[in-house]
Amino acid sequence: MLLDFMKLQKHVSGMGRRSFLSAMAVAGSLPVLSAAEADDAIGVNPQIAQQWAIFRSKYFRPDGRIVDTGNSGESHSEGQGYGMLFSAAAGDRTAFEAIWVWARTNLQHKDDALFSWRYLDGHNPPVADKNNATDGDLLIALGLAWAGKRWKRADFIQDAMDIYGDVLKLMTKTVGPYTVLLPGAVGFLTKDAVTLNLSYYVMPSLMQAFALTGDAQWTKVMGDGLKIIAKGRFGEWKLPPDWLSINLHTNAFSIAKGWPPRFSYDAIRVPLYLAWAHMLTPDLQADFARFWNHFGASALPGWVDLTNGARSPYNAPPGYLAVASCTGLASAGELPTLDHAPDYYSAALTMLAYIARNQGDGM
Repeated sequence: MLLDFMKLQKHVSGMGRRSFLSAMAVAGSLPVLSAAEADDAIGVNPQIAQQWAIFRSKYFRPDGRIVDTGNSGESHSEGQGYGMLFSAAAGDRTAFEAIWVWARTNLQHKDDALFSWRYLDGHNPPVADKNNATDGDLLIALGLAWAGKRWKRADFIQDAMDIYGDVLKLMTKTVGPYTVLLPGAVGFLTKDAVTLNLSYYVMPSLMQAFALTGDAQWTKVMGDGLKIIAKGRFGEWKLPPDWLSINLHTNAFSIAKGWPPRFSYDAIRVPLYLAWAHMLTPDLQADFARFWNHFGASALPGWVDLTNGARSPYNAPPGYLAVASCTGLASAGELPTLDHAPDYYSAALTMLAYIARNQGDGM
């Protein structure tokens, strides 16, 4: 039996300014859903189904591969995870199963339940880098949990739990007072610092991990993630960088070296995931809204430099507008449709915004 994830979300939302950990504590007393109740609770939101049809027509291949059209047609665990989420939310079992089989066959590790992050079509081998990307792992696990609930597939639920178990075991580390979520197994930890990607805290998936397992370690990961996001913000707009560094000796936060010091294509997902999980606090929401509203819907930048305030010479794609619309853009109207997305990533952001706005109505 699954804990009712939607009720858990509503509990968190209803807590307002009360602590997140207190909200998590009530989850243990939540009722479980019977099979009949689960069926009654699961419907397909027409807008999500309609937008998924567009996404599927552009980025889904018959073998189940989701193609990143903005990066030379490569595929990755993130894209497979998004495809699994979207198809499960839309009730498209055929597509879901194809996407999952492709990910399991081509990306999943043999010695753990995690996934290599990238597949390069036409290369030999197509998966040269076996390193994982933790956000992709978490997205795939959430997709499996949704599908298991929708179609009463205990094997999908077990697959999700296996992934969550290895994320907890292999991708978390104690850094000072924090339990952090490593972006991948290799390349993010030195003797002096750990590098984090705050957009890899896919909060709805972490909540689902806790709902499935009841393991209190997940509350520590989520609670510390919220503290790190609140503290790890920089520049005039107090925004999270794409990559954040924590000094292992002093616990000081800084923008990570080796990447542009920007709020950009990674960090754009931070407010979206928080809003989707009902964890976007009033203070955080106010700062994001101040940033969105300074530029307005017609001139959102694709990135902003957090050290000097410089903005991208081009405007953001529609997916950014979709995120801003969900997280405080005063002039926001209806969400853009996927017809207007220039590539896979913008389309994925928009699709996520539809799901976040409907607070999971698609599942």
